Amino acid sequence: MILKFRQRRKPLHRAEAGTVAGGAYSADLPPSEKEGIELKVYHLLIVVLFLFSSASQATDLTLQEVDSEPLSISSTLEAKIVEGVPPLMCGELVCSLKNRTHESLPEDRLSPVEDYGWWYAYGPDQDWNGMDDRLQRILVGEYESVSPTGIMGPDGRKTVAIVVDYAWHPSEPDITLLEEVLDSHGWVGKEGGSRLIVFDSVDRVSVDKVPVSSLLDIWRLDGVVVVEQQDVMVPMLDTSVPTTNVRADETGMPRPHEYDPSLRGDGIIIAILDTGVDNEHRSLNDFDDVNDDPNSDASSYSDPKFVCGFDATQVGANANQQNCEDPDDENGHGTHVAGTALGTGGAERQYVGTAPGAYLVDVKVLTGTGGTNSDSTS
Repeated sequence: MILKFRQRRKPLHRAEAGTVAGGAYSADLPPSEKEGIELKVYHLLIVVLFLFSSASQATDLTLQEVDSEPLSISSTLEAKIVEGVPPLMCGELVCSLKNRTHESLPEDRLSPVEDYGWWYAYGPDQDWNGMDDRLQRILVGEYESVSPTGIMGPDGRKTVAIVVDYAWHPSEPDITLLEEVLDSHGWVGKEGGSRLIVFDSVDRVSVDKVPVSSLLDIWRLDGVVVVEQQDVMVPMLDTSVPTTNVRADETGMPRPHEYDPSLRGDGIIIAILDTGVDNEHRSLNDFDDVNDDPNSDASSYSDPKFVCGFDATQVGANANQQNCEDPDDENGHGTHVAGTALGTGGAERQYVGTAPGAYLVDVKVLTGTGGTNSDSTS
């Protein structure tokens, strides 16, 4: 503040001196009169500069006294109203911008993992208030929650799945405060099937089955910089990409794998994160496609492609478990993707994948009806 005040006035002094002494008086005057006028102007400028300098110093002292008091950004910045985005309402008034600077770390909090200030560039927050614009539309009733795990909340509205972003790395005090807010609005909790996940690699917590009525109170929590709506991913099977060029066409052009075996992906392991994979499919269960009748045990073949699997859509799924799972695909999308990536084409070699020599890891992150980003990272 002080620097800006001085910069605003010092150039003004120089501009006045240049204009009055060098430009306002003509050289046509007699030398004696010109010298007398210039001398008077010079003395006048000294007095003016002295007065302005004293005023500047006095103003600097005043500003220093003001700066010594804590300044709340929320008290000085008005909410930004964006056309097409319903404002975030606190009662009958538009919510003031909350202070999201957090330039210093509280003693009882953990250092952040992510770069400082990333939240100012969060895309779905056009009005720059830290609340996802999509959640603001739900708050005002433009549409209901799209969460695949949503249930009817105690406020009479379908619950939402959110991500709570912090300026620091969330720790036990933050989780306790978050759960207290959720509980006060009738959250079903983990006992009711909700998943609350704290991530190690990012400064955020994901939670689902969140009552809509709790969103504002979560947004107000200290350290919270953004409340996001979890993105919903839905598998689609209506479009395929024919340009992979991994099987012979009607012209009889050989497959690339046939004239260059190094393109088969032999020995490579590919993980498919999708709706699960039908690992017993003839194109995915083994490499030689001999004696490969579908079997419920994907590891029972003499040369199985299946290495291991994990179902992340289960409540309480533990990504650190040591035993393998064989997730089912109740949708078909994951099996379709696996076939495109590493299918052998079966005995007929009709639908060959891009890397038929690769092994398969099956990670289920979507249910048959889709899933959110917490499903894929749990």
